[in-house]
Amino acid sequence: MAAAMKLNSSNSPIYLPDKEQTSILRLGFENCAGGDWIFPTADLNVFHSHKTDLSISRNDECFAETQESAGAQIEFYDFLLQHLLTNSQLGYSKRENCLVHARENLRWVIEDRNLWLASLWVPEDFCLLEKKENGYVMTAASVCSPSNWILQEKIGQTVEFIHDPVPDYDSILSERVNRFLAGMRSDRVMLRYNWSIQSGNELLWRDDLNPMLDAAGIRHSNLYWRIERQTFIRLPRSGVVVFGIRVFLYSFNILRNIKGFDQSIEQLLSQLSEAEKQYKGLAT
Repeated sequence: MAAAMKLNSSNSPIYLPDKEQTSILRLGFENCAGGDWIFPTADLNVFHSHKTDLSISRNDECFAETQESAGAQIEFYDFLLQHLLTNSQLGYSKRENCLVHARENLRWVIEDRNLWLASLWVPEDFCLLEKKENGYVMTAASVCSPSNWILQEKIGQTVEFIHDPVPDYDSILSERVNRFLAGMRSDRVMLRYNWSIQSGNELLWRDDLNPMLDAAGIRHSNLYWRIERQTFIRLPRSGVVVFGIRVFLYSFNILRNIKGFDQSIEQLLSQLSEAEKQYKGLAT
């Protein structure tokens, strides 16, 4: 099995600990310009190697689909391709039947149109959420950098089921999230950030692969601040919601050079409930 891919994000941190946050049950949606849906492609080669390695060593763990998702996958493939070619700042171009990223020396044949192949073009992971009678259901997903969840357990399940491990999600956030998904317009991109703290900088991060941290020992030398830049966009033809996840990892040893970082982390963790700390993988 290939060694776990690690990441030290090359760009400056896009999100830092918010000492005013008192619970993980915060949506925090922001409007995102359409051209900024896909984050600039720093570290693209790292993510591309990570995804292609996992397709060999853990193929059944990084991509899953339901039969009814084929049409939405094709639409997503075309939608993402058009976005990458339209937004020249991202560095993509088309040469004959290939999509090319010259700076990163990467090339992909434009062929079978599906979610997995499209996801290889960019660092982001993607989940397709389709409206069904029982709510929004994840019908296809390419997830190579999960933050402590297992794709096979979530495919074909509703958003409520997927978030069942989140403390108090059902009573506090479920209805709000469903309203948000139902009300999304196809001409808007929405953005939010999620965070975790992990030991080491592996992109594939799960409890069964990595030890739980001690929240009291937050000065551990190998800690990393993990950020998920989460985006939501509705495909115009099918109405399927695309949930995008871009992961960033920053060493605490570097972030501690930022004034107030340690104090913000300590205050943030002190304000979370014990259940929320357990969910975040922070043992007490």
